Amino acid sequence: MSDLEAMHPLLLQPMEQLGALRIIRRLATGGYGAIFLAESETKGTVALKFALEGPSENDEARVDARTKREARLLMHLAHPNVVELLGYRRWPDTHRGYLYLIMDYVEGPTLARWATTEKATPRRAAQVFASLALTLDAIHGAGVVHRDLKGSNIIVRASDGEPVLVDFGSGDHPCAPSLTEDRLPPGTPSYRSPESLRFWMGPRIPGARYRFAPTDDLYSLGLVLHEVLTGTFPYPAHLPPSALLASIESAVLQLPSVLNPRVPRVLDGIVLRLLDKHAGGRFPSGAELFGALSAALELADDTWDQPLFPPRPPHEAVTEEDESLFDGDEEGREVRQWMRWPDWPGASSASGSARTPSTEPVAPPVAPWRSWLRRRLHVLKGALKPWRGKD
Repeated sequence: MSDLEAMHPLLLQPMEQLGALRIIRRLATGGYGAIFLAESETKGTVALKFALEGPSENDEARVDARTKREARLLMHLAHPNVVELLGYRRWPDTHRGYLYLIMDYVEGPTLARWATTEKATPRRAAQVFASLALTLDAIHGAGVVHRDLKGSNIIVRASDGEPVLVDFGSGDHPCAPSLTEDRLPPGTPSYRSPESLRFWMGPRIPGARYRFAPTDDLYSLGLVLHEVLTGTFPYPAHLPPSALLASIESAVLQLPSVLNPRVPRVLDGIVLRLLDKHAGGRFPSGAELFGALSAALELADDTWDQPLFPPRPPHEAVTEEDESLFDGDEEGREVRQWMRWPDWPGASSASGSARTPSTEPVAPPVAPWRSWLRRRLHVLKGALKPWRGKD
């Protein structure tokens, strides 16, 4: 075993020193990297995002190159609603070590987790997405596209309630180098726009690659807004591209206010426009979306201040283990949450109470635990590799 293998980032322990940085705990682990909370002698609390492969390892994955690309991309951005890059280094060797980004630590829940709390009222949701709309307008104006917008890549900052975009590992900028020749850019498959799926399903032209546009980001943001307001995804998630496209093309979307009567009807049109099946039918920019949300907020009354979903009874509440015991496995935590849904085979239904749109989020079309298991199998078998794209 080489020294590099013996000192893999996933083996980093609390209190371990990396020069002037001291590890506190691991926050999350994904397919390409791991994020740690750390203390800096000069910058205070920071987040460290490690590439899980060094520069001399599997060239096909290009994890190291992707981390470099993310660093260069963040250098183009200076925005209060975008995570700040403070620097980058290699560990344990300055030449062959694992590359890691040093970023400002944004304290607060992910948007996906925030949406399940009592703080998620229609008014606050509209305000949060209005801020996200302006943020997208700013980064798009700088030539940057995020390409992986979803609830887990947005943090609601605890200090002021503002949303912060994180994880630009799939992002792009005109000056960024291409890493692969795949037809589609990276990203989460279920959040891809219909036009990108049509491109994938179209004729195979050598060298042709999908050109990601701001309207692709806005479509993904529309999916997130739909999830926040209704507690559901509008289509069955984690389908292969052909089935996902067919589901989108044939779907007649229900109004968010029908799925959840606590959603103000004025927001229906905004969600449906963001989820238009064709880019030309969507808001052309984040600024336009901001204007629509601002106009809706001007009509808000007291009903906009009640939680989108009432608290669940104690026996149905989604709880989590103490953060000090969390091992950083976000997907493991996700499946433990999904196992608590009433449709899990072992879930208790002793209460016998009906789950209606007016009192509880509607269960997703596909049982979440089955979706999670299916997704993990797809990843393990590499079934998604040909169409996920890497650049």
